[in-house]
Amino acid sequence: MFKKAVGGCLLLLLPLWAGGAADKTKKAYELIYEDVQVLKTQIQDILAKVEKNAEDIRLLRDELNELGVIIRRSQADQAGLKEDMKAVPQQYEALAGKIEQLSLDLARIFDAVAPAKAGTQAAAEPKPEEKETAAAKPPDKKPETGAPTVPSPSGASAQDVYNMAYNDYLKGNFDLAVEGFKMYKDQFPASPLADNALYWIGECCYSQRKFDEAVNVFNELIMTYPQGDKVPAAFLKKGMSFAESGKKEEALAAYKLLITKFPLEEETRIAQQKIKELAEK
Repeated sequence: MFKKAVGGCLLLLLPLWAGGAADKTKKAYELIYEDVQVLKTQIQDILAKVEKNAEDIRLLRDELNELGVIIRRSQADQAGLKEDMKAVPQQYEALAGKIEQLSLDLARIFDAVAPAKAGTQAAAEPKPEEKETAAAKPPDKKPETGAPTVPSPSGASAQDVYNMAYNDYLKGNFDLAVEGFKMYKDQFPASPLADNALYWIGECCYSQRKFDEAVNVFNELIMTYPQGDKVPAAFLKKGMSFAESGKKEEALAAYKLLITKFPLEEETRIAQQKIKELAEK
């Protein structure tokens, strides 16, 4: 009888135990499901961040590519600028040659006018009888106007003297060129090429690396012919002579004075480049 009672109790408790186990299993599945959902959400957030980072990386790559293009263009521009600067001395020499040719033309005009001027002076001289009359009177005192002009040797014209000196300069015979230009300057001080002759004396000294002498010659040109067409070039070569002598401050002063006095000349553009070169040293 007792065994039957116990068996009946177990039968009654079995459904209750089975129900409790089912509830625990259900709760476990629910927790797992919720964890899975949370993981899915986190994975989606991570994927979104990865996509955003990928987009940022792509944008950075595009910017780097654009920057690379800009850098290459800048390098190309700098290379072009360097090539242009290399051409500046050649352009300067070509311009100097044209100026020199114009100066030679002026000298030819001077030679052509000189005989006519001499004829006018001869016509203005008094006749012999007038000279005798004038000799009886005491001569008028006139202020001296400077040293007399040295006569040209062997009747050589101003053009011949200048051409010989200039040809010696072109051939690198600087000592002969200096002598020729000094002869020209002394014999033909009124010639339009007198300042040019002085300038080329300075160029000869510069080519011989006699930089102090070159500075003195260019200073003489600047002071004696302040309106001459060689003054800008004299300022430039004066600055270059100082630079070659290691006198940086004096060179900068000469270049800056050139830029101030002659802002539109070709020599000014060269002086600006020389200033940059000195600043980089």
